[in-house]
Amino acid sequence: MIKLLMKYLLFAGVMAVVVGCTEEKMEEVFIEQPNSFHIKVEGDEAFALNIPSGGKIGINGKEVQVLSKGLVSLYEVPAEEKYTVYYPLSVQLQEERMKFNMPKDQIYRTGGVDVAACPYYAVADNEGLADLKLKPALGALKLIIPANQEFASISSVVLKSESDDIMAGCIELGLESGNIITKENMSREVVLKGNIDITENNEAIIVLPPQTFTGKLDVMLVAPKGGGTYSLDLTGKSIEAGKVLTATLDNIDWEMWTYYYGTSNCVIVPPGQLSVTVNCAAYYTTSSVYAYENISAGDNYLPLSAAQLWNDVSSDFVKGVTLSSDRKSFTVNLDGRPGNAVIAIYDKDDPKTEDAKILWSFHIWVTEVKEQHLGMNVKGNSYTVLDRNLGATSVIPGERSSIGLLYQWGRKDPFVGTGEYGKNSNAKMYNEVGEVAFATVKGGESTGNVKYAIQNPTKFIMYSRSKSNTANPPYYCAYDWLYYADWALWGNPEGYTYPKASNLTKSIYDPSPEGYMVAPNDTWMGASDGYDKTSSIFAAAEWSKGYVMMDDSGQNWWYPIGGWRSRKNGKLTAADTNGYYWCSSTDREKAANSVHLTLGKDDVKLNSNNSRANSSLIRCVKIQK
Repeated sequence: MIKLLMKYLLFAGVMAVVVGCTEEKMEEVFIEQPNSFHIKVEGDEAFALNIPSGGKIGINGKEVQVLSKGLVSLYEVPAEEKYTVYYPLSVQLQEERMKFNMPKDQIYRTGGVDVAACPYYAVADNEGLADLKLKPALGALKLIIPANQEFASISSVVLKSESDDIMAGCIELGLESGNIITKENMSREVVLKGNIDITENNEAIIVLPPQTFTGKLDVMLVAPKGGGTYSLDLTGKSIEAGKVLTATLDNIDWEMWTYYYGTSNCVIVPPGQLSVTVNCAAYYTTSSVYAYENISAGDNYLPLSAAQLWNDVSSDFVKGVTLSSDRKSFTVNLDGRPGNAVIAIYDKDDPKTEDAKILWSFHIWVTEVKEQHLGMNVKGNSYTVLDRNLGATSVIPGERSSIGLLYQWGRKDPFVGTGEYGKNSNAKMYNEVGEVAFATVKGGESTGNVKYAIQNPTKFIMYSRSKSNTANPPYYCAYDWLYYADWALWGNPEGYTYPKASNLTKSIYDPSPEGYMVAPNDTWMGASDGYDKTSSIFAAAEWSKGYVMMDDSGQNWWYPIGGWRSRKNGKLTAADTNGYYWCSSTDREKAANSVHLTLGKDDVKLNSNNSRANSSLIRCVKIQK
C-alpha cells in the first residue's frame, strides 16, 4: 500500500484532470491498478509472442520495458480507467483506433508467423489487466510444401493476388470492434523470406489481413537453382484475426532456371587488335549444374549500358566501351597491348548513377595462346590445356606477366595477383581516370551469395563461416565465400569420381574463354597411380620458381608460382614459394574444400585441397565434344 500511495501522489496531478472523476473515484481506480501482469496471447499457436527481457511494448502511448519471462511492471504507468496495450511500438494510437504498416516483406519463422509483421493489442480496465491477453490484429495463411529433394531448400515464398485481395499495406483498425476501418497504399503481393528446408514436408506461414478471398493467388517458391509455381484457389475462404487458414500446395510446377549473359565469361583478343565485340545477350539455363543452354531470356533482361571496371595495363589501355543498338553486344576499343580488362553491363542508361546495378561482367584477355596436348593419364582421360594461365600474357619463365589472374573457387571474375614475380605485392589496376583500389568485403548471408558476387565482381568476398554443415540442408561449408554451399558452380560437382572427360559440362560461372573450362581433378596425372611429382606430368620438370617441363617433341611448357589471396583478408601470400591451380570440383562428396594442384620447390601435389574463399590460379583445358 505504501508503493501505491507513493505512486498515487506522484500521478495525482495527472489523475485530477480525468473528466467526471471525484477524488474518491480516482483513489478507487488507483488502488485497483495491479502492480504487474504477464504477457499472454490468444489465438492460434502460430501467433505465439515471446518478447525478450529488455524488449518493449506500448501502454497508452508510453513505452514500457518487458522484464524476464514476459513480466510487465506497471510501476511507472499512470493509473487510468482503461488501458490500450500493443506490440510492436511502431503501432500508432489514434483515439479508438490504431494504425500500422503491414510490410510487403516478412521473415520466415519455423512454425510461426513473423511477429514483427503482425500487431498485437488488447483493451482492458484495471480489473482486466491481470488476465489481459493480446490479440493478433491479423490472420495468417499456412502453406504446406511437399518435400523436394532436388531443390532441397527455398529462399523465399511470393504470394500475388490475381484479383483485388490485399496482401500488405497501411491499415487502420477499430480497437473495440477489431474491424479494418481504412486501408492505404495496399499491395497485392507479399514476400516471405528465409531459408526453408524442403527435403521433408514443411510449412510456411504468412501474415495476411482479415478478408474473404475473391480470386486465386499465384504462389512462387524461389530456390537457389530456380523455383516452383502454383495457382492457389482460395475463392470464398477467409482469413480471420488470430487464426490460420491452411492450404496444401500439391503438384507444384518446379523448374530449374538461372539467368546469365553472353556465351562465355572470357574473350581472347590477339595483341594488336584494336577492338572486340562481345555477346551480352540475356539467356537462362534449366541445368542443375548451370550448363550453357543459351535459351533466350527475352528483351526485358537486356542491359542498358556497359563500362570498364578495371584493367591491369594503364588508364588508356581501354579506349572506350559502347553498347550496341539492340543491346545484345558491346564493343571494347583497345590500344593493342597485351593485358586484361573487366567490362560490366548495367541495368541503367548511366552506369555511374548510384542505383545502377551490374547485371554481368566479362574478362577481355589480350594475349596469344597455344595448346599443350597431354597424354593418356591413369584415369583414362587425355586433356589439351592452354600454354599459359588464365590472364597470363606471356610464357617466359620468371616474368610477372606469365602468372595470370587469381580466382575464388566458383566465381567467374578475376582478381589481380602480384606486382613482381616471386613477391607478395599487389599488381596495379586502372580505369579511364587512374588507379583502382583492391576491395574486400566480409562474407555473410547478404554478401556470400552468387547474386552479390555477380553485382560486385571487383570485391573479394572473405569467408562467410568458420564451421560446416553437410548433414542436412541448407548446407554450408567452413571458410567458403558462400554462406550456403553450392558444389556445382564450376559445373563438376562429382569430379572427385573422375568422370570421362567427354562427359564434363562447362558452367555459366566458369571463367574460361569459349571452348575451354576449368581443369578437372585428374588433368595433371601421369600414366601411373599417385598424387606426387613422380606420378604427375611434372616428373621430369625442372624447378625455377615454377616448373619448366619438356614434352616429347622438345617443346618447353611453363607453370609459374603465384601464391593465392587469403580467405581471411584478401591479402596475397606464398607468391614467393608456391603455385596453386584450382580444379573444378571438391575433393570428396559435399566436402568443404575444393581440389587444387600445388607446385613447390620440393614436390608437386595433385590432390591438395583448400578453402574456396582463397583465390588461386587457373589453367584452362579444352572442352571435349
